[in-house]
Amino acid sequence: MSASRFIASKLSDGDGRLSHTSNTIAWISVCLSVAIMIIAIAVVAGFKAEIRGRATGFMGSVMLIQPGQAPLNEQYPFSEKLSYRERLAAEPGVTGVSGVAWRSGLIKTDENIDGLYFKGVDSLYDFSFFDDCLVAGELPDYHGRISSDILLSRTTASKLGFEVGDDVVVYFIGEEVKVRKFRLSGLYDAGLEEIDTRMAVADRRHIQRLNGWAADEVSSIEIRIDPDASVEAMNERVEELIYTSMQESDKALFVTNVKKLYGHLFDWLSLLDLNVLMILLLMVVVAGFNMISAILIILFEKISTIGLLKALGMTSREVTKVFLLRAGRLVGKGMLWGNVLGIGLCLIQYWTHIIRLDPANYFVDAVPIRLSLGSILLLDLVAGLLIMALISLSARFIARVSPDRTMRVE
Repeated sequence: MSASRFIASKLSDGDGRLSHTSNTIAWISVCLSVAIMIIAIAVVAGFKAEIRGRATGFMGSVMLIQPGQAPLNEQYPFSEKLSYRERLAAEPGVTGVSGVAWRSGLIKTDENIDGLYFKGVDSLYDFSFFDDCLVAGELPDYHGRISSDILLSRTTASKLGFEVGDDVVVYFIGEEVKVRKFRLSGLYDAGLEEIDTRMAVADRRHIQRLNGWAADEVSSIEIRIDPDASVEAMNERVEELIYTSMQESDKALFVTNVKKLYGHLFDWLSLLDLNVLMILLLMVVVAGFNMISAILIILFEKISTIGLLKALGMTSREVTKVFLLRAGRLVGKGMLWGNVLGIGLCLIQYWTHIIRLDPANYFVDAVPIRLSLGSILLLDLVAGLLIMALISLSARFIARVSPDRTMRVE
């Protein structure tokens, strides 16, 4: 064991009441700061994962659409038989490619009337998102003959007074009014008001007939990707693939993504990123200055010891190392308990959803949590280094200690 490390271990056994109190306050401050930082990044990561998952679950991450048209286009179809579709489906990170058809309609009851967009999907469509969101009934089966089963949100069904199994009469208004009767097979709850109050799911063949389209004509093509993949990066890769693979027979299509379609949701998440950054900086500063206070108190209490060590031949750098090692132990203790506290509280919320939210304001009904070991380790590393960097500023006091004066203090 080096002399600096040995002396630092002995300093940790000091009996000064002031230094003991300040040390306790210092490591508790580090503990609380680290816990708050872990909770902050876990909550923001949870919000991002939840909102992106729900938005992409209904609309897909990246979409191919007609130039100048929205993904919900019901007037200008294009053929989903593209020469590069198989290459697109095989692209790394892509989990599914689906052509969908859209049509707006009105549901009228004796007391209410509501307008909805009906999303037409086929038998190969990935219903895993709706399976997770299903709150009543069952998923529709679009294999075989054309099905009249539809999915509505629980919000819409409650507003209109429908229950699973009821007949739903829908009016499709165009050059002429077309009336169709569907059966409500299930209710979903996506937790996003903009989706829940506007969207329904139906058999694509029904929508194509209503629009007067051929069996291969769709409003848009949805591309689903891995949850952790970058939407922007995939958008660029799809654009490049189309540019290099498109043939003369292919329709010229525009590539867009869910972040553009639901820009206000992702802008809100970007504001959360800024808030978290401010919280992280504030917590590091608070913990750092509490540690500085503790180390300065130790230095003042041990000023004669500093003078003695210098008189015995230790350089200011070596003496500084002694106190930085002492500070490192306090920081390490605080960070250890901060991780235990922060992760523990996150797990309690993750398992129990004890803290609830208003979905109308926060898009989810409970504070979402997403813990990442890599993010926590990176946070610990950066926070620890920044706190130790702040502490090193106070250690400059040691270089000004003169042995011939301090050894006479006691």
